[in-house]
Amino acid sequence: MRPHVAVPSLLALLALVPITACTACGHEAEPAAAAAERAAPAMTREHGHIVIPEGSPLRDRLTIEALEARPVRRALAAPAHVEADPSHVAHITPPLAGRIVTLAVHFGEEVTAGQTLVTIDSPDLAAAQSEYLDARAGLAQAERNLARQQDLNAHGIAAHADLENAQTQREIAAAELDRSTSRLRLLGVRGGAVGRPLAVRAPISGRVVELHVSVGEFHSDLAASLMTIADLSTVWVTADVQERDLSRVALGMQVSAALAAYPDTPVPGQVLYIGDLLDPETRTLPVRIAFDNPDLRLHPGMFANVTFEETARPEIIVPQTAVVLRGDHNVVFVELPNAPWSFEEREVTLGPPVGDELVVTQHLNPGDRVVVQNAVLLQ
Repeated sequence: MRPHVAVPSLLALLALVPITACTACGHEAEPAAAAAERAAPAMTREHGHIVIPEGSPLRDRLTIEALEARPVRRALAAPAHVEADPSHVAHITPPLAGRIVTLAVHFGEEVTAGQTLVTIDSPDLAAAQSEYLDARAGLAQAERNLARQQDLNAHGIAAHADLENAQTQREIAAAELDRSTSRLRLLGVRGGAVGRPLAVRAPISGRVVELHVSVGEFHSDLAASLMTIADLSTVWVTADVQERDLSRVALGMQVSAALAAYPDTPVPGQVLYIGDLLDPETRTLPVRIAFDNPDLRLHPGMFANVTFEETARPEIIVPQTAVVLRGDHNVVFVELPNAPWSFEEREVTLGPPVGDELVVTQHLNPGDRVVVQNAVLLQ
């Protein structure tokens, strides 16, 4: 015989089961929270502003912060190349056409200012020296004639006109000697070197970096370089700075250059010159930096990357999540003063990134309250 089991009444069972269906329409009942969320709009627009009403789920997802200016030291990098200082480079050309008699230096040799580089034998040199000797002899003759006329005039023998003529001839002879002497001086011929080949001397101290001459050659092109001497103890590094970054570069600014040959040892320098003409194709301007090169490690033609170290200055910084791209413009959402959860869409101008944050250069001020997290939800 089975044991007796009490069967609960239907009403008791219904009391234990939660009511999840509508007895009138037969649909499931909507939870209260979901119904409230559906009832309240996420955001509205009033007079061109975005308003987040009370009860909107966006209030829990948006983060709003007041902006403040922070000191930021920005660094501008630009590609560059090493150049020799033009004022320390001398291209040696022949002063006149002639044959190379001697070559006194070799490629790569260190020379000092005034040192003889080559000697040249030239018909033009011979003619210039001959004119000098003739002028010197003519002056001596004119001076003797003047002395004789002065003596005769003192004794009342010669006419005064003869004395004046002798003085004139002496002045003409002196002028001719000055002209021939100046010509030899321009050729580099010293007074005691008349009758010898022309010695071409180094105008600066440095190293022979190019050599295009040998003994016995005849050179008639006075514009053709015989050799090039360069003093590389100081070199230029020319950086190509983009047009948009020119406001960040100034004379005297401290920089460092990392060369491809020595990437781990940056070289310090200082901005010496900022160009005036913008390259129309690359939209860049040359900026020259002077670098000391005592150990001659920097060679013209080397590639480098120059970093301009700017002075730290206050900047408005926002997270990347605060900026929304709207077409071709960057915008942020700024909370209206005295109107919590009401925002205006404000277009901003961005500067270079600072880590994971962005510099805003225009249209934001310290104290502005900006949506810094999930701003994209307000589009």
